[in-house]
Amino acid sequence: MCILLTFYNLQATTLAAIVPPPWSDPNKNPCASQPGGWQLLYWPPLKRCFKIFQLGYPCPDTMELSPVGAGSTGLGSTAECRCPPGTAQSPLTKKCHKLFERGPCDFGQYFAPIADSAGRSAIPKQRWGVCKSTEICDSGMIYWPQDNKCYQIHTKGPCPKGKLISLDNNGIARCKCENEGDLSNYFHEDTETCHEFFTKGPCLGTGELFLPSRKCACHERLPHYHNETNQCYELGTIGPCPFGHTFIVADSKRHSDGPSSGLKAECRCKDGYVQWKDGYCYKLYTQGPCEFGSFVTEPNVCTPNPCEKGRLYFPQEKTCYRIGAQGPCSLHQVVIFDFTSRPSLDGISYNGMCGCSGVISNLDQSCTDEADQIPQSACDSTPDMVEVNRQCFKLYTRGPCGPGQWLEPKKIPTRIRSAACACRPGYTPYEQPLANGVIGCQAPSVGIASSFTRACSSRDSSFRSFTFIWAAACPPWRSRFSASSVATLPLYSAIAVSCLATASCWLRVESFSFSRSASRSCSS
Repeated sequence: MCILLTFYNLQATTLAAIVPPPWSDPNKNPCASQPGGWQLLYWPPLKRCFKIFQLGYPCPDTMELSPVGAGSTGLGSTAECRCPPGTAQSPLTKKCHKLFERGPCDFGQYFAPIADSAGRSAIPKQRWGVCKSTEICDSGMIYWPQDNKCYQIHTKGPCPKGKLISLDNNGIARCKCENEGDLSNYFHEDTETCHEFFTKGPCLGTGELFLPSRKCACHERLPHYHNETNQCYELGTIGPCPFGHTFIVADSKRHSDGPSSGLKAECRCKDGYVQWKDGYCYKLYTQGPCEFGSFVTEPNVCTPNPCEKGRLYFPQEKTCYRIGAQGPCSLHQVVIFDFTSRPSLDGISYNGMCGCSGVISNLDQSCTDEADQIPQSACDSTPDMVEVNRQCFKLYTRGPCGPGQWLEPKKIPTRIRSAACACRPGYTPYEQPLANGVIGCQAPSVGIASSFTRACSSRDSSFRSFTFIWAAACPPWRSRFSASSVATLPLYSAIAVSCLATASCWLRVESFSFSRSASRSCSS
């Protein structure tokens, strides 16, 4: 009986862990009832189903169709247009551009994300970006905007294995590998990857390093050579050393850019570690080889931990401070754990550090006061919603706007989303407000008809006769109207217009991109 109950509970737990996406509910997403409906989203403006994360139509070209309400607020499965991951929307072009590339920016600038205010919603928000100038680094160094640091050029730096940091044609740092230019010196032909010299790089053999000859080998004249094992090891790694050590040059001059017969690497304790009598190195302020309740403070010295539970030790002050309190830290900082410690290898560190009191949302890891944040809009917790006259409206919908208009984000980015009414694509503003004072935009067909009225009404009467072929049902009849009577006709979308008087008028009509073939097919 106990076995059956255990199996049932395990099965129930397993099933409970499988949570379907919110857009799979047919009550919220009508497309969910169709075959493969969990991959479809309902787009209300067109009343049609589209594939999830589809790029472009019905969204703008650079945006994708994304579900809304995947967070804890349960706002359902409404679809929205959003920039794909790794991109952000520019307030200048209103398009999505790749982050940390030139994008819409000037030479020497990169497209950077705008730091969001402290996250108050589980639903991700639309990301905006702005152009920033690259920082100036020391000679031989280049700026990496992703972490706001400078790295030596043609080194691995922040790049994945097989690529080196370099500058592209726009003056922006890139992780690249190519068998041309300066990078060709670091190119390994067998693997078609790029690596720093005197690193393990593409080498598979034990004790071999990638040398300036672009071959994998080991020579006893190198400072990387270890006499006891007759092998070469990359400097700054554990190499042939015991726990807690690093393989570095004896005089701390890390000449890894060429052979030197007078320098040899050896095993030294890593920074923040001390030598113990058992031959290993242990991190300061961890238990190490000490008894429970004590930690390492000096070589071969164990000191009782003076801190109570929930407090950390600050060696300079020789005092314990509560975790999360300001303690000896500066403004906007609190006492935190030593994040450089690896508990799985070094054990728990009782060394206290100062860190930001809130969520770090900027790239330079600087601390800011949440009280300095601009208050959040009433509907800011929902993506792509804006507050207008104390009401929430969705971007790229009519909202409170006039006919032919929709809400577009303002070009100047702000911490609180804002929008303005603008003409939809292809629509043009009214020449004057309507009788009731409404301001809006007219459809393309209306603008075309009024353009013909203005174009020919001032000409001689012999130039006013036109043949109009209407797109309403392409009727088999043909009527002639004078230009002055065009305004009294029902507003249809004209497929083609042929001028009966002169070729000059036909050329004017051609400029509106009408089709000659459509005119023949409908006027027969």
